[in-house]
Amino acid sequence: MKKYSAKTVFNVLLIVAAYGYLIYTFVTFDSYDELLLHFRTAGWPQLGALAAAVALIPVNFLCEAWKWKYLLRRLEPMSIGEAQRQVYYGVVGAMLTPERLGDYPTRVTRIADKSKWLPAIALGFVGSMGLSSVNILGGVTSLMSSGLDIGDNKSQVLWIAGGLLCAFVAVVILLPSFARKKTRRAEVAQTDGKPGSWQNILVVLSDFRAWEFPVVVAISFVRYVVYCTQLLLVLIACGVELTLVQYLTIIPIHYLFVTVVPTVPVADAAVRGSVGVLIFSAFTDNSAGVAIAAIVLWVLNTIIPCIVGTMVKKG
Repeated sequence: MKKYSAKTVFNVLLIVAAYGYLIYTFVTFDSYDELLLHFRTAGWPQLGALAAAVALIPVNFLCEAWKWKYLLRRLEPMSIGEAQRQVYYGVVGAMLTPERLGDYPTRVTRIADKSKWLPAIALGFVGSMGLSSVNILGGVTSLMSSGLDIGDNKSQVLWIAGGLLCAFVAVVILLPSFARKKTRRAEVAQTDGKPGSWQNILVVLSDFRAWEFPVVVAISFVRYVVYCTQLLLVLIACGVELTLVQYLTIIPIHYLFVTVVPTVPVADAAVRGSVGVLIFSAFTDNSAGVAIAAIVLWVLNTIIPCIVGTMVKKG
């Protein structure tokens, strides 16, 4: 009888779980009538905007692959093609876990050397802090300059955003120094080769320099621009009519709230829709269009990439 490795079993179970979740999502989704009605009556400008948003999906994930390749360049050098495959595969794990925490642990299973898995996950979360920092800075800037009144939610979000940003800065500045001290103290200039050794994380983080984080933030900013453009296009496709200034003001605020509001997989689309309706209600009465836009964007950046991720082959 042929024996299968634990990694193979994990990958099979992960893909089965992903398709199970997708089937559950499609079966329990109750807004098909609204979606079909809207796009049946949509004009060519709206359909063109939707097509442009779809075309940005690979651009979005190319930016993330670029960042992933940069972060792992010393630990696990790879081509941009392999980085893209790992990023798409990570969406499968991300979709099944709260706050998308399964993204990086799923990506690293495509790395053959298991001793590199934990360090790669640690570097992945550094990359996540880069994108979150951009979301927070862009959102807070728009929120403060817009004068948008959303009651107590505004102060709560600002406090949470400020706390997260300070934590990110502290981690980026202090963690590499802490790792270097621990590495020297343990006299482990090289990893001990044991799969999953926590010493491996210290060694990798000790090599990370504070000046590298602005590079991560810059790459994250490019992806952020793509994200914002996608949402703008989807809003146009869903009939949410705003001025360009209003779009550029409200979209960063929307992503700020999405960043600080916790979600679980089963309610991810619903939470994003609720946040969208709350934020955009200050500029438009088209709540249905905003809710549909949030669902469409979730399909574009989660469901479609997840399906792609289940099909990627080892490069």
